Amino acid sequence: MATQYKFSRELKPYFWLLLNLFVSLVVFSLILLNRSPNLLRPISMSLRTGFGLVIPVTALLLYASFRVQNRVGDLISMSLTLSLFAMPLAGLWASGQSQSISISGLIPLADAAYYYHDSLRIMSGWNISNFSAMRPFFAGFLSLIMNITDRNFMFSMAVITAIAGIAIYYAVREVQRTHGTEIAVFLLIILFLYFRHHSGTSMSETLGVPLGALGLGLIWRGLERQSQNLSIFGLFICAFALNVRPGPMFILPFMLLWLAWVFKKPAEYISIKYILWGTGAIILAFALNSMLIRILAGPSGTAFSNFSWALYGLASGGKSFNYIAETHPEVFLLQDPERSRTIYRMTFDLILHNPGLLVSGAVFRWSTFFAGAWYSAFSFVGGENDYVNLIARWSMYCLCILGFLQWFLKPGDRYSGLVIMASLGILASVPFVPPTDAYRVRLYAASIFIFGLLPGMGLSLIMNLTKFKMFSMPDPQTQESNVSVWFSALFITAVVFAPLIVKASSPIPPPLDVTCPAGSDKIAIRFDPGSSINIMREKEQFLDWAPNFHQGLFNRNAHSLSEIKFISYLEALNPQTSILSSVDYLSGRPALIFVPTRVLPQSGTYIGICGHWETRPILNQNDIFLGNEVIVLNEK
Repeated sequence: MATQYKFSRELKPYFWLLLNLFVSLVVFSLILLNRSPNLLRPISMSLRTGFGLVIPVTALLLYASFRVQNRVGDLISMSLTLSLFAMPLAGLWASGQSQSISISGLIPLADAAYYYHDSLRIMSGWNISNFSAMRPFFAGFLSLIMNITDRNFMFSMAVITAIAGIAIYYAVREVQRTHGTEIAVFLLIILFLYFRHHSGTSMSETLGVPLGALGLGLIWRGLERQSQNLSIFGLFICAFALNVRPGPMFILPFMLLWLAWVFKKPAEYISIKYILWGTGAIILAFALNSMLIRILAGPSGTAFSNFSWALYGLASGGKSFNYIAETHPEVFLLQDPERSRTIYRMTFDLILHNPGLLVSGAVFRWSTFFAGAWYSAFSFVGGENDYVNLIARWSMYCLCILGFLQWFLKPGDRYSGLVIMASLGILASVPFVPPTDAYRVRLYAASIFIFGLLPGMGLSLIMNLTKFKMFSMPDPQTQESNVSVWFSALFITAVVFAPLIVKASSPIPPPLDVTCPAGSDKIAIRFDPGSSINIMREKEQFLDWAPNFHQGLFNRNAHSLSEIKFISYLEALNPQTSILSSVDYLSGRPALIFVPTRVLPQSGTYIGICGHWETRPILNQNDIFLGNEVIVLNEK
């Protein structure tokens, strides 16, 4: 009897963890399923892009929930955190906001389309493209989620957003254990402000952010528990996150050296044993990346191949990553890895003959990183008011300076020391990870946790100096279980191995024979649920929500895209047109498909489409296929 009681007492914390997770996911789902024009809809839209009022109010609500202790506090804080991450996704689907990487918040374009198409290729047992081969983990993970959701793209984006919210919550709670509620909520808000711009898009940032947060959260826990094993596991996940979304790689050696100093024995200056184990963990992450490339990609797949482009831009005086295509378009006639080797040779030759350009390029990129513009370090902190944005971003810079001062005043503090060393690693990486090559420091997704921790240390200094009694104290009882460790292990296992299982077990598509009129082009695809949008007539009465949008709203949102001629092309579309993106089973070619809504069958059906490929140069890059007839090939 006593044994049974002890066993049930040991299982009770895990029961509450699962209950918290279940309730939080139910709340998350209800927000995304709610389509009525009530209070949630405008709040969701505001949380997608707003800042001035909605973010301070949200921060206060989060702060109140994180201050509640024990199991009730865990339930409330986790539910509210997942609600916070659900709302911008709901706001995206309600507003139909277009971006450079998506049409109406759903149809992927550019990089997002590559990842999406390659997830479809994995589910068909095919090799992925050379683009995804540069960083294959996200396409592989997306194939797993798509497989679980019966290839429902909207559902898959919701699942990835929920996973990110859970991971960030667990990571932030680790900081709350050591530095109190104020710093934890501040960090959570910074991570949210960054992630909301990527929520709902098939971009590697949506995987790099939660993995980077978990990695640093585990290192934080390792420092608090004085556990070398935990910190090494966290270092491995940080390296893994930087393989998922390559970025400021120099944070790895900087953090490794600091941790080797923290975990040294009294007689040592630095722990050589820790350096060896930590280096091995980092190498393992890169080795897993190489393994996945060999299995999922063809022989020309090369890890980080576009880094050679960025390095050439740096050596040319801080030009963009595609500057090599302007000056030496002939290199793109080569296949990788020969193309990358050629660009590296040209880069080193340029440095030898004109090293001054390299220096000026580095200075230019650092100056951009610290500016107040679209590409600066805290460009994601803000909303629609330029004055509020300016105040918010320069406040963040001031807090960062105070964060360095915090470490200067207490150089032996292992937490602030870790943050400072990681920050120095980011600064050292800036010339090689150009902020101007992507909006809102997109390339820094895997290290964005540090972007919150550094000003958070500055905020901690202010709190320590003021010593208000209302401030919370560190609470080691917060998240006492190893849930972040187990969640991280399960997460990493799924990202690494599930795509291999998906590809190996993927059913071969049925024979698809499409007969079209003479002179027509043809494609064959699987019409998947949640993968299309429908342009509806203005006179039809319904509430705009993906996949259905009135033509006027669709046209207004199209102006957020980057290509003027493509915007005009979309505006000229007739109502009752559907847009979807897929891969042609006949040729393997990606296709952005425009087809009359009335001819589409129910989702989950293999279809052939007759029509023609758009051949005008400005649109050819989008692989547009204009369909006019649909043939059902195989029912679900």
